[in-house]
Parts: sequence; C-alpha cells; structure tokens
Amino acid sequence: MKSRKPNIVLILADDLGYADLSCYGSKVQHTPELDRLASEGMRFTDFHANGPVCSPTRAALMTGCYQQRVGIEDALTIDGDVGLGPQVTLASCLREQGYATGMSGKWHLGSKRPEFRPNAHGFDEFWGLLTGDGDYHSHIDRAGNRDWWHNNERAEEDGYTTELITRHGLDFIDKHRDEPFFLYIAHLAPHFPWQGPTDNADRIEGVDYRQGTVKFGSRPDKKAAFTEMVTALDEGVGQLREKLRSCGLEDDTIIIFMSDNGGYTLDKNGYVSVSDNGFLRGQKRDVYEG
Repeated sequence: MKSRKPNIVLILADDLGYADLSCYGSKVQHTPELDRLASEGMRFTDFHANGPVCSPTRAALMTGCYQQRVGIEDALTIDGDVGLGPQVTLASCLREQGYATGMSGKWHLGSKRPEFRPNAHGFDEFWGLLTGDGDYHSHIDRAGNRDWWHNNERAEEDGYTTELITRHGLDFIDKHRDEPFFLYIAHLAPHFPWQGPTDNADRIEGVDYRQGTVKFGSRPDKKAAFTEMVTALDEGVGQLREKLRSCGLEDDTIIIFMSDNGGYTLDKNGYVSVSDNGFLRGQKRDVYEG
C-alpha cells in the first residue's frame, strides 16, 4: 500500500521575540502548548529570518528567494500598488504534488490586485487579512477599511482575530483530513494593536489609524495585553494539535512554528517594550540578530 504524503502545518507568529516563549527562557509568558511542541520535536536556537520586518520575510518564505529578487524589500504599505508578482511558491509546488492548500491569517504580500493575493499564489482557500495589521475585534486596517477576506471577497465575521485564524485552520483540517494538505497559519499576533481577547475594538471604519490611540490600541497596560495575545496564540497551537490527534493525523503531519522577526524592546515613538529578544541584540527593524 502506498504511504500517504505527510501533511504540513506552517505556523507563523508576527513580531514574536526570541525569548517570548517559556521554552526559550521567558519568565513572563506561559506557553505550555508551544513548550510541549518544542519538547516533542526539535527546537532551533540559531534560525534566521530573511528580513527584520513582515513582508520581506513572507516573500522569502513563500518563494524560497531573497526578497530583493521578488521586489519586496520592506513592509508593504496600504497606499502602494505593490505586491508579489507571478512566482513559483511553496503552495503552488505542493499543490502540483497533490496537496490541498489553505491559508488562514495575515498575507501582507499585496492587496490591491487579485494577482497579488493568496489565491493567485497556489492557495485553494484563504481566510484572513491582506494588509499588515488590523484591529483584532473590528478587523479595520490602518486606513480605516474593512480587511477580512474569504478568497477574493471581503467577508463579515465577528470574533477575535487570533481565534478566527485558528478556527478556519481547524475547519480546513476537517475538510481535507482524507488527503494530504498544506496549511499556512499566519497569525497577526502579537503584532500591534495590542489588544487582548476581551478588549474593545479601537479602530472604526473610515478613520486613519494615526488618529488618537488607534495605532497601538487603547489598552493602558500594553504589556498585559501582549501577554494575553501570546496566550491566545499558544492556545490556538494546542487546538490545532488536538484536531490533528482527533483526526488520527498527528503522526502524519509536520508542524513548523516560527516568527517573522523580533519584537519591540524599546519604549520609543509610541512603541512599547512589550517583547523580549533574550540575549540577542536589537529589535524589530534592526538587522542585528534580535
């Protein structure tokens, strides 16, 4: 009997520092699900992302190319008509090999044209946000636009972003349990705005995020919000693993967890030292190892 191809679940956190998990030394964050994943698998301590911000890392991850080669060298803005052009991607390669391909979460490789979006780059199904960040409760982007999508159509869906991303990942596993699948879970957490699951929405439609507190979130204790965000992320990983176990797929699935770049460790220009890059120098946007 021919053996089944392994499923692949690739989980990407956003702005998670090197030491923001307890299995990497955090004394603040409690991440039992990710600690368990690390203890049962392989923990990397010298792994380098391609860039210190969101879009270049994602471009390299999807294409296997340096970000300069595909023309995405910095985080893409909402206003620019730039995105990932025709490329061979991880998803398109796996689809050619008979995999069902799904993405749930943050794309940030182009939003203005359909040819920039996930469905044009090998993903059969996409749920999530196309831009760089959004309110975790209202799903409003930096320019005041609704940014929650199902494939190429805007979708209205209530819920906390981290939990929605996990939920659609669980649904995808259920739907494709009888065939090999590639599932890309691209969490927004713990990228700002720093909002926990029970906080209020801050951004409203038609209002630019630079007005008032809507850029970073109105929660006064942003470190506490950050901890709640990491907890929700960790719980989501546990739910995905439990789904794989209940479907009898855990032994047939490769799970990879990583961050796109380091976190914020300095209180400057409205940014808050919410993160921990451990013994590594620098923070997000620096080209030092942190």
